[in-house]
Amino acid sequence: MSSDRDKHIVFYDIASRKPRTTFSPNPWKTRLALNLKGVPYHTEWVQMPDITAVREQLGVPANRTLPDGTPYHTLPVIHDLSTGKLIGDSFEIALYLDSAYPDGPTLFRPFTTGLTAAFNARVDGVFTRFAGLCTQMPFDPEFVGAIQAMFAKRLGGIAAMSSQQPANERPDTSLVAMEAAMGELAKAYRHTGGTAESQAQRPPPGHETSGPFLDGDEPVYADLALAAWLKMFEISMPPEEWQQVRSWHGGLWGRIVDALEKWSEIKE
Repeated sequence: MSSDRDKHIVFYDIASRKPRTTFSPNPWKTRLALNLKGVPYHTEWVQMPDITAVREQLGVPANRTLPDGTPYHTLPVIHDLSTGKLIGDSFEIALYLDSAYPDGPTLFRPFTTGLTAAFNARVDGVFTRFAGLCTQMPFDPEFVGAIQAMFAKRLGGIAAMSSQQPANERPDTSLVAMEAAMGELAKAYRHTGGTAESQAQRPPPGHETSGPFLDGDEPVYADLALAAWLKMFEISMPPEEWQQVRSWHGGLWGRIVDALEKWSEIKE
């Protein structure tokens, strides 16, 4: 007889130091999506040096390449035991969850997949630029040496390419520059956009008292994609710097993280 666990989704996440927690943005996107949808799952923690072997064992191809063309295996991966489906990309996982589990909250509003993908890419670009501010990543101390070697290989190729990037896309560790870059994202949350300074803009009629999310009171996948990066910075920045980030743009980023707290549970 099969158990309830046989019907669960297996969620493969990157192992942190103990107690285990999600700390990388793409696994955070998936964990937030699973929790918001209310889909039963359990977590399989994978040490970072073992990610390639685990994906290859599951038969999930690499979803990224390094600048030199080498396949680069990352997490998350989900294995839906009720359908046999294996997916190894956070955006594709979210699309699958809406399709396979249509009951409950919806991650994508109708006809917004393309817009959400564009927003997701924009958010990834902004926060990746400032990832160097995350100086307290909670790596498992037993594997720090191997992890550092992996990052040295990956970042070496990225550094070689950074000189070819526009100045406003190159890696940066300036809080001032990060605040300015996030100000552009804040315009979307103020329901304004445009070229005026975000602090001077006002929401249009009907949005003055809406919630902290893009669509108001209810989160969508675009909110989760942004919050996933905020969660990484929350756990990986010096606390005093994270408090600064929370307070920027009228406290918008802190409100988003706080509003998603009930869907941030680390389910084993």
